Amino acid sequence: MSGADGVSDEKADGGDATDDGGGSDDGGRDTSAGGAAGTVPDGDDWRATLAAAGRLTPDAVSAIVDEHGDRGLQAIDAVSESRVKQYRDFTVVVGFSDEYVVEDGGCTCKDRAYNLDRENPDARCWHSIAVEVATALDRVDHHDMWYSDVREFL
Repeated sequence: MSGADGVSDEKADGGDATDDGGGSDDGGRDTSAGGAAGTVPDGDDWRATLAAAGRLTPDAVSAIVDEHGDRGLQAIDAVSESRVKQYRDFTVVVGFSDEYVVEDGGCTCKDRAYNLDRENPDARCWHSIAVEVATALDRVDHHDMWYSDVREFL
């Protein structure tokens, strides 16, 4: 771990360079039954840990990674690099090869479209996780402009 906010320097193996959020055989989800001793098995606990601490503590990082695997690491990296943007019309996460609109837990990325079970609310791409973490930590970069206007210049 490094940095004042407890963000890990470790990068996810991330898979291919298309930034589709893939890269792990388990889809980035915790496949253990209940988690190991000392970990947080309940999905709401990392949210409570963030709310209580107001920052990314090692316990919060561990809980996010326990639940979301590589996707959790990618989300933490995006938050620490201020890549979660709020425009007047959309929340956007800047990926490595594109920007992704996140609304109501859904995302425009290929990972969400092709790799995740839409019926499972716990199956989330790293962009969606990043928005939730950034919002909880008040680390969303606000822009007083319309993304639909900005997007045409990208």
